[in-house]
Amino acid sequence: MRSLVRVGLRPSRNGRLSFGVQLALVFFWILYAAFLIFSDNPTNDRNFLAYTFLTLAVGYLLYILAQNTSIFGSQAYFEITPYYIVQKQGHFRKKIVIPFQEVATMHISGFALRFVMKDGHKQMLDLKLIRKRKNLDQIIEHLRNMALKFDLEFTEGQTDSTKLTEF
Repeated sequence: MRSLVRVGLRPSRNGRLSFGVQLALVFFWILYAAFLIFSDNPTNDRNFLAYTFLTLAVGYLLYILAQNTSIFGSQAYFEITPYYIVQKQGHFRKKIVIPFQEVATMHISGFALRFVMKDGHKQMLDLKLIRKRKNLDQIIEHLRNMALKFDLEFTEGQTDSTKLTEF
């Protein structure tokens, strides 16, 4: 099925440590492990721990590169197709799929997209991870078009505090 809009997300935006800090830490760990390996006697039994530490540091480097860059393909994205919305926030994270046929109302406020399904179930998608304002505007425009196509109630702006606690 052809996608109407597909926008890459930046998962490191909601992390406790930024991508740059994670890279700096892992490079420090690799340098430290290399220093331990090359500065010690090769017959020392503690070299095994340094090799293990080096292997774990390189593994973590690959993990953060896979999560935060497109080296291994786009793993975090927000996509609108003619019949559903998909949000995937990276490797090892579950994909959220919302079919338009099951949606009763859509509300967008700030950086959150809230859905109320026809069965009463509520779903919220986080839009803080979208990189550019232009992409956010493009998503909002396509959501308006889908609301017209599927005859959905689409509202924008801030809600009162009682409605926010319902989600």
